[in-house]
Amino acid sequence: MTISRFAVVALLVASALNLSLMVPGGFVETRDFSAYPAIVLGAFNVFLTVLGLGSLVLAFVLARNGKGYGLSALAGLAFVCVYLLDLIRVFPVTPNPMSLLLATLEWLGTGLGGALVVVAITLARHEATNSETLDGLSFPAPVIVGLVLVTLIIVAYATRSAMGI
Repeated sequence: MTISRFAVVALLVASALNLSLMVPGGFVETRDFSAYPAIVLGAFNVFLTVLGLGSLVLAFVLARNGKGYGLSALAGLAFVCVYLLDLIRVFPVTPNPMSLLLATLEWLGTGLGGALVVVAITLARHEATNSETLDGLSFPAPVIVGLVLVTLIIVAYATRSAMGI
């Protein structure tokens, strides 16, 4: 694996790990989201979980096949948008303030996401062998079932914790 590809893989993994620290009810996120309907929180948590787990899967694919720079840039943009929307108090808005640690991790995540966008786009433009199709990529059924189960568990836990249930 080239150093440049390793940089994108490392940024994807770091972004996913940083996001995982902020799961409601976890180590950092202690705000009360009970004013939001369960469907809104559930949808938001599905998005965040797919972004986090998808970034890990994408890192694996990129490390193995060298494909997916465009999707990596899109993931980086999604990380930047999620964090900035929270930092500038667009969504989600809660009655209790964001902790200093959470704000710091969100700024870190914004930086990681921005770097991911820049590096992934740069590599996509400079590597002629890059193909955004992930043809021939398949995961064994147990891996897919496992990812779906992990996603459901994370979404259920995060939504329940965010609602204070």
